[in-house]
Amino acid sequence: MKKLAFFGICFAVSALFAEVPEFSGGWASYSGKFDLAGQAVVPPDGKYGCVGGGNSSVSVTVSNRKELLEALNKGSARTIYVKGIIDMTDTGNGSLIPSEVSGSTKELDSLIENMTKKSVLPAKNYSEWKTKYTASFNYDENQSGAVKDLRDKLNGYWKELTVLRLENNTTIEGMGANCGIRGASLTIKGKSNIIIRNLNISDCYNPFPKIEAKDGLNADLDCISIQNSKYIWIDHCTVYSSFSRDKIEKDKYVTKDGQKLKWQVYDGLCDITNTNDFITVSWCVFKNHDKTMLIGNSDKKIEDKNHQTITLHHNIFDSCVQRLPMVRFATIHIYNNVYVNMLSRGIDRRQDCRIYSEGNWFEDKEKSITSNTFGSLYDSGSYNIKTAGLSKKAEWNPGDYYSYKAESAEEAKNLVLKNAGAKN
Repeated sequence: MKKLAFFGICFAVSALFAEVPEFSGGWASYSGKFDLAGQAVVPPDGKYGCVGGGNSSVSVTVSNRKELLEALNKGSARTIYVKGIIDMTDTGNGSLIPSEVSGSTKELDSLIENMTKKSVLPAKNYSEWKTKYTASFNYDENQSGAVKDLRDKLNGYWKELTVLRLENNTTIEGMGANCGIRGASLTIKGKSNIIIRNLNISDCYNPFPKIEAKDGLNADLDCISIQNSKYIWIDHCTVYSSFSRDKIEKDKYVTKDGQKLKWQVYDGLCDITNTNDFITVSWCVFKNHDKTMLIGNSDKKIEDKNHQTITLHHNIFDSCVQRLPMVRFATIHIYNNVYVNMLSRGIDRRQDCRIYSEGNWFEDKEKSITSNTFGSLYDSGSYNIKTAGLSKKAEWNPGDYYSYKAESAEEAKNLVLKNAGAKN
């Protein structure tokens, strides 16, 4: 195996995670001249692929919301070091995120009262808003009118408060132990050459889910959202939600026509949708979540074909319900990942996917993969994976595009359980 791409970057990471073996950049290290659709490619670094802000002399350390927002607006290339935990919902008066799934905070109640005053649906606190809003629509109708406009206004305010829009040629990294971002949606849209590393990323909370006809109440923010982007590397992060699905299931409200709906405040942990290329997610922990990782958001998005080139390796999926990941169209390499405390279903193959699974470790065989037979799912050497429906031969070979070394499933389990996630 040749010396790995991202050498300088990997040296710095190795100092934090000394027991981790030689790093593989996966698809994010691809330095070829063309993508799978035959379109010309210009890697950020001709030798190493994704390098984030590694080639920039600009670096800044941030420890609060204001500093982080300012740092994201500083020029076109930068490295941002995060110190401590930054709560994006706290503008100086306290967090807007409740400590209990059915609870509230003084600041959130005040926000609701001020923004709904003299509106079509005035509410004195968050609990009253949830009850009144759900009761304003039938379960099977599309929203329209003044109540929809008010909800959109509240949700728009929340997005401006919590969405972090990352720019090209950026590295954002936790500065040592116990660093991270709470209550934010790290959004990468139409960008290139970004690294997110060593961060605890938690509680992308959305208090203003919308009623969708026959689909309940749904939030629309992800902890990490990647769209129409290239050369993105997510490494050694711990991404999670505080409220489990069981708790959310119990927080229900009644529609105008008497349907009880759960108030869903989370969407995805890491969603990779809309025609991306050269994405790697490595050595991360994803835990305590329902809709964990969506790759490709529609069977109709045929432009994703020959794109969505993604590698997932050495990650833990712990106490997650579904989408581990759910895959449409992607040419994806899923290797040396560990699945524990599985709550429903693991790898979910959908429209025209090309999955190369290798050396993964599943705690529960029956939940390892779904029974879907869309696209192709080839496996080599995974532990406890269901064999029914697996493809007999691979449609592609990761080694043709980048160098890597996969451990056995048992070796991977020990390494990953010991070394994945942000440094704490």
